[in-house]
Formats: sequence, C-alpha cells, structure tokens
Amino acid sequence: MNLAIDVASGEKPLEELVLGAVNALAENNDINLILVGNEKSITKALSKAKYDHKRVDIRHTDEIIDMDESPANGIKHKKNASVLMAARLVKDKEADGFFSPGNTGATLAAALTEIGRLKGVMRPPLISTLPKFGGEFCMLDMGANVDCTPDYMVQFAVMGRVFAKRYLKIENPRVGLLNIGEEDSKGNADTKKIFERLQKMKKINFIGNIEPNDMLKSDCVDVVVADGFDGNIVLKTIEGTAALVVNMLKTEVKKNPVSVMGGLMMKPVFTNLKSKMSSDSYGSAILLGLNGGAFVGHGKTSGVGMKNAVLNMYRFLDAKINEKIAKELYDSGAKRRIF
Repeated sequence: MNLAIDVASGEKPLEELVLGAVNALAENNDINLILVGNEKSITKALSKAKYDHKRVDIRHTDEIIDMDESPANGIKHKKNASVLMAARLVKDKEADGFFSPGNTGATLAAALTEIGRLKGVMRPPLISTLPKFGGEFCMLDMGANVDCTPDYMVQFAVMGRVFAKRYLKIENPRVGLLNIGEEDSKGNADTKKIFERLQKMKKINFIGNIEPNDMLKSDCVDVVVADGFDGNIVLKTIEGTAALVVNMLKTEVKKNPVSVMGGLMMKPVFTNLKSKMSSDSYGSAILLGLNGGAFVGHGKTSGVGMKNAVLNMYRFLDAKINEKIAKELYDSGAKRRIF
C-alpha cells in the first residue's frame, strides 16, 4: 500500500516528521511511503534512519500553504503546494491515501478538489476515535461541515456505523445524536427532524440523544453524530480539559514533599494517561466518503503522531471502509437511497 505524506507542513521540524513516518515501516511490511516536501531536506533527514530504501520515494516541492493562510487562496495560487501534491498522488492512483498535518482547511479542500466524493455522498465528514472508559468511540463530523442539513446528518450516521463496524470492530455499534438532553423532545428544530429520521432507520442501532457528559462512559455509545460546528467544539473541549487536568495534577503534586514522592511513584500512570489523551495517540482524523484516503493531522503532530498516523492510515484503507460506505448508502445496481 502506497501512502503519500506531506512532511513539509505542520508546526514540527520536517526531520521529526520524516523520521516518524519511516519508523512506521518497521511495524508494517505492507506500507510504502511517498514523502512530499523539499527533496534535499528529506534526504538529509532520511540519512539518519535505517530503512528499506525501496519502500520510500520523494516528491519535491518548496511550496507550502501556511497555517494562517486562506485555504481558498492557497489552493488557487500554489498549485504545487505540498498538500495538493500529496492529494494529487491519490487522484493519479500513485497512492492509496494522503496525510497532512498542515492547514486543516487546505487539506480538506485538497481532498475534495483532487480526489472527490464517492457517488451519492452529499458532504464528506471528518471522523476520529476518542478514548472512553474501557475503550474507544468515534464522533463525526469533527469540523468539515459547519452547517448541516438533516440529510447530511443521516448520511453521517450511516457512515459512522460502517466505520465503527470495520475500524473499531464493533458488531452492532450504538449510534447516538449529540444533543443538550437525552429526552426525545430535546434540541432545536433541525435536531428534532434528524432524531425522527434516525429513529425510522431499521439498519442503524440508534439509541437516541446523547449528552456530551455521557459520551465518555463505557456503556453508552459507540458512534456520536454531530454537525461540524458542535463536533469541533466538543473535541477541543475534551482536549483542553485533558490538558487542564494534567497541569492541575502537576501543580498539586509539587505542593509538598509527600505528594512529590507520591507523584514520582505515580509517574508511569500519569505518563500513560497523558499518552491516551494526546492527539498523537490517534494520529489523524479521517475524511470519509471519498474516492481515496484523506487524513487530517493536528498542526502539532509530533514524530510519534506521524508514525501512528501512517499506521492508522493503513488500518483504515485496508478495511475498505469507503467502499463499504458506498454500498450502504445506495442499493447496488439501482443506486436508490436506502433512507
């Protein structure tokens, strides 16, 4: 499987991202990499790693869409930007999927303009796995579509169910609608319409509304459906809360010698907790419903995050989730909507 990696974007040094990507090769013999960025810099970084040279290719470009740059402006005026070149490799069938830790808007735009949607998909949503007590759950949309119609949201539910079955290996995933209360009557006019639509869908194990404070419980939900505005707010709240808890623990531990000694003994526990809550553990969010793989990384993606992103890209593409989504959304042959 060939994976195109934009190592020129993001906030971390190119060398760290290159070495992180190459480290993934040791854990999966079926992965080949196409590294997109400045050839001289990539070659220099690779000289510090031990790897099978036949499994790594380089595509040169010096153009980058900056983090604070308008995605539309960057896509229009920087035709050889690293994120565009990576997406183009998927379009040209040289790669099965691409990843970028750079400008999120530019990555989404590159995926849509270069790769395109599967037939029948109205709006591709961003999905990611998140930790909960005793396992993981997934949520979509995480920010690709701020304004969503009930039709979009119903498709998100179908796509999320497929993802949970094939990626998280959950036989009959529980699908919940993000809302301000669990009662059937809760929500605004659109949320109520979506609720009614999902309730009528026989092929989805719809459990009703789910409140944000219940998502992280082990026995509540496997797929959370939201519009991109609410989903992104929830994601960033979780990230911010995790960082706050870690910092508060550090502050409390340092207050007296006894707690310092206890903190030293608990250090492995704190390290493990921090790792589970870090975005690097999950590597990337995935844009569903495309004619190829598109993976969006956090701007602060580290070498560890890059390695995990590469491995998770393979996991997603090997499960053929987009192909299954196309079959679930439309009946074979007639292409008739199933909802």
